[in-house]
Amino acid sequence: MFMQTGLTLRALSTTTSTGLRTSARYTSTFRHRVSKTLVPTSKQKFVHVAGQEMVPSQQLLLRSGMMRQSSSGIYSILPYGQRILNKIEAIIDDELENIGCQKLSLPNLLTSDNWKKTGRWETAGQEIFKLKDRRGSDFLLAPTHEEEVTSLIAKEVQSYRQLPIRVYQVGRKFRDEMRARSGLLRGKEFVMKDLYTFDVTEQEAYKTYDEVVLAYRRIMKRLGVPYAVAEADTGNIGGSHSHEFHILSRVGEDSLLSCGSCGYTSNEERAIGIIPSTPSKTATKFRNSEEVPKWIESLDVVPRSAIRVNPKFQFGILKTPAADGSKDERCALVAVATSGDRDVNEIKVSKALGNVGLAGSIQDIKTLLGESKVTDLMLCVDQSLYPGQEPPRPKDVSLERSSLPEGLSSLVGHSNKKKSLRVVYGDYHNCKPGDGCPHCQKTKEAIVPMEVSRAIEVGHTFMLGTKYSVPLNAMFVAENGQEEEPMQMGCYGLGITRLMASIVEASHDHKGIVWPESVAPYRVVIVTSEDEGCVEVAENVYDVVQKALNAKSDVILDDRTETTLGFKMKDAELIGYPWMVVVGKGFLRTGNIEVQHRKTGEKWSLEWPKIEGFFQERRLLDQE
Repeated sequence: MFMQTGLTLRALSTTTSTGLRTSARYTSTFRHRVSKTLVPTSKQKFVHVAGQEMVPSQQLLLRSGMMRQSSSGIYSILPYGQRILNKIEAIIDDELENIGCQKLSLPNLLTSDNWKKTGRWETAGQEIFKLKDRRGSDFLLAPTHEEEVTSLIAKEVQSYRQLPIRVYQVGRKFRDEMRARSGLLRGKEFVMKDLYTFDVTEQEAYKTYDEVVLAYRRIMKRLGVPYAVAEADTGNIGGSHSHEFHILSRVGEDSLLSCGSCGYTSNEERAIGIIPSTPSKTATKFRNSEEVPKWIESLDVVPRSAIRVNPKFQFGILKTPAADGSKDERCALVAVATSGDRDVNEIKVSKALGNVGLAGSIQDIKTLLGESKVTDLMLCVDQSLYPGQEPPRPKDVSLERSSLPEGLSSLVGHSNKKKSLRVVYGDYHNCKPGDGCPHCQKTKEAIVPMEVSRAIEVGHTFMLGTKYSVPLNAMFVAENGQEEEPMQMGCYGLGITRLMASIVEASHDHKGIVWPESVAPYRVVIVTSEDEGCVEVAENVYDVVQKALNAKSDVILDDRTETTLGFKMKDAELIGYPWMVVVGKGFLRTGNIEVQHRKTGEKWSLEWPKIEGFFQERRLLDQE
């Protein structure tokens, strides 16, 4: 079924069958009606094909008739869901246009050429959908558009006078998820807004970055749900500066550490914390039982602390090209030592040393090595083993090859009888709740414990610098008219479908979804009993509320005749309209109309003439 599209204007100055006279006004015979809308709601819970429990957003978006699953990780968005996506996009458009951004559209099917120039064709991993055309040329379904937009701007911009440029698009992205899950939160196809900025100098690029971050904050505020901004790792996108935007939710895959005193917030992957000087019981009770960890512990390279803490080890391999450019590569066996209550942070280790691949045990190292042999030995000693102390200087420990334990000796090449163990000290651990805030320590000289919260990442901002402009030759002639310089870039993403699902995760109850007014499919639903008099009044209430809110298409009438008033009200609560106006049989007795607010549960019993003023007041409050 589809919505009526006919439109006829007529003057209203009539008396209803209930004896109430409506004021004269011009209105339209067209009204949004549930009976003419594709919104297949369900009172029954949907069952995951794999028998897994669905996250609330997945369950509620299915039950409320806003989406349907096409296949694993791929969904069709139905009319109500599309209205929400349109409203989210409109908020984004408004805020980005206010800072000078221009909207364009980029292709989803991309050639591999530019990706090979930046090196991401080889390093992006198996999450990219790669394909070939009939001629055997390599293509991909775009997961992101840095290469495409940089190549485009490189061809069109030659002079500094043409900069800055800020362009963005809203379109579909693709990721070959190994295990698509959680509905729209982690799918194979999703809708995303991506903004790309091009500036003359690094200073101007940072100014642009700050402007976009402020615009993002305004967007998140208008969406009407709790959010957090966290310092973040740049990941596969690259760059020098990065923030994540999160919606707080218990089903979130990210852990945020935050300080309630100064507001410092960081993703767990990047967080820096002050380790308590008194170790936990888990740390003091930890003991090594395996051969190689016990041997490393015996080298006595860990600084002594007031309370003895035994190191816990995780191993990895760092492969680097040979200095002479030959095909031979150097393979360093990396051991990371932390206290027994701490986990190794792979991102911190890789940022300090290079791309280290960590293994679960010393046995798994053989898989990472392949046919190679270990050429170097390295030990990273984490600050959790010497809390409150300054890190010692790096040092080299000379070892006799014959002294190596058997589990390690079999991995090491036979080039020399002596081996050198490089020992470095630093921050290689994941922070956890209770660690002190680093900002408060610097500014207040106080240890303020941080707290952890679960959150869903919905946006990410990156200061790229020249990571893409140099390999893709996005250059401009400088002001001196002679030198060519690379453009300074930034990229900024917001997941549109992910935002819709995240809002549901953050704003729902046992009855259904609780949409913020800014993104609700309709702000007001008018439900009526099947009594002819009630139906006639509901038609007029529709016109009054629409005029009062000055909202041409934000009111809908549930005029279904085959369902009861109670069923319609349950449906309205499931869908999550912010306001419900009830014209029931009680109206025929009292002349009063009930108004319900979904978020607070408040109810008002209003006389017919007061309906318009009630919603006019709500409109004015929204504008403040």
